[in-house]
Amino acid sequence: MPARATDLRLYLVTGPVPDGADVVGVTAAAVDGGVTAVQLRDKTSSRDDLVRTGSRLAAQLAGTPAVFLVNDDLDAARAIPGAGLHVGPDDLHPARAREVLGDDAVIGWSLHDLGQLDDAEALAACSYVAVSPVWPTPTKTDTTPPWGLEGVRRLRDAVPADLPLVAIGGIAADNAASVVAAGADGVCVVSAICSARDPREAARALRAEVDGALDARTAAR
Repeated sequence: MPARATDLRLYLVTGPVPDGADVVGVTAAAVDGGVTAVQLRDKTSSRDDLVRTGSRLAAQLAGTPAVFLVNDDLDAARAIPGAGLHVGPDDLHPARAREVLGDDAVIGWSLHDLGQLDDAEALAACSYVAVSPVWPTPTKTDTTPPWGLEGVRRLRDAVPADLPLVAIGGIAADNAASVVAAGADGVCVVSAICSARDPREAARALRAEVDGALDARTAAR
């Protein structure tokens, strides 16, 4: 059976970092602050540069429990030891990614509409799925209409119970708990950490909100 992602509480998708900062250094600080999964997303670099950066990130994360993935580039993921892959509905099919990367790889899939849930082969190949986007976000403007919290609830009810669900889009420390309360198993952020003056403290604040909401949800069962 394909690997399920076990800890996606705080998922960092890389983005622009402040002048003078380095994405590897920002990521290392964020993981120290509580990030449990990292996705390298860079739509402007060449594949060679992506592999170089990804290899540095993978080496940095090797001594931590954090999961590492590459966004939408199967060849780059294959070239980086231990890397997983995240794809969207218009990218490589999750089942094809699974065939190439094997059962141990972590593979994620963004959900943009409910019709995707009819693709049983895709869901069976995934380690997790992502609600995308929850709210509008300046980080990615070419998104489908936002799901909102009600959409998170609908998807959590519709997605297989053993398949982790994470959420991305407009999430920050002041609303992360509400997303978890709606059913997400974790939250994904970009600018909330990458643009922060102190990425370690930004991650700690987000992680505290997520952990508190997960604890409250467990206590209410």
